[in-house]
Amino acid sequence: MPRRNRNLDVVLPPRPSILVDIQQEMSRPHPELHRIAEHIAGDIVLAAAILKTVNSPFYGLRNKVTSTVDAVKMIGFERTSQLVAAISVRQSVPLPEELNYFWDDMMSLAIMQASITKYLHLNTDMAYLMGLFHDCAIPLMAVKFPDYLKVRKAFKGENMCVVDFENAQYTMNHAQLGSLFARSWYLPDPLIQAIRYHHHDSRLFSTSINRDALTLIAIHLIVENIHDSLVGNVSSDYPEMKPKIMEFMNLDDHQYQILTDIALDSVK
Repeated sequence: MPRRNRNLDVVLPPRPSILVDIQQEMSRPHPELHRIAEHIAGDIVLAAAILKTVNSPFYGLRNKVTSTVDAVKMIGFERTSQLVAAISVRQSVPLPEELNYFWDDMMSLAIMQASITKYLHLNTDMAYLMGLFHDCAIPLMAVKFPDYLKVRKAFKGENMCVVDFENAQYTMNHAQLGSLFARSWYLPDPLIQAIRYHHHDSRLFSTSINRDALTLIAIHLIVENIHDSLVGNVSSDYPEMKPKIMEFMNLDDHQYQILTDIALDSVK
């Protein structure tokens, strides 16, 4: 059933039963591959989405996977769990009509982030989840506050971060709410932290936040800037953030351009 957060007085989408079943199986001393595969196979829509994703060029498998057992065997328990969460979030968050484009945009970001992390030999699945979950609370805010989308659209960003603006208007913000959502689904801690802090300024990279979380944020900010440039919505904060991101990721101008090209090629 939906879970209400007492501090923020908002209903969070319940963790899907299939995700509960898989996470419980993974918590056993000796998880059974066939049990996890059976849970997935019991949901026809989910099973089809899993197989489609695993057989996509991104995973680069030599042989086509035709069963959920083979899918779990090929990508492993943890990746399967994260993939189920990624697929389930789209089904769990209601979208106001004004946000009918929302998941297409989030999917583009997820694909670009995963492509960059694959090139860098980092955790592609976590980057993919970051792309899908980082703004997952925007629809929840829109449901909670009828004027939210109109007020947020009017926000120009002068001398104030969007989360500070939201706090002033609603005493909550979408990054905070999104991190609580991810926590309620028992997603990995670095992802929860990355969602919580992805709108902070460049001083973020001098804090003691988990390095894996900071890496997710850095890659997300690179990709978000690329995406914003494509749609003509360039952030005025990014020029200040970019040197800090490059320093943190140990990137020079040439390497940064390579990552940009990889991200753009992934969504052509």
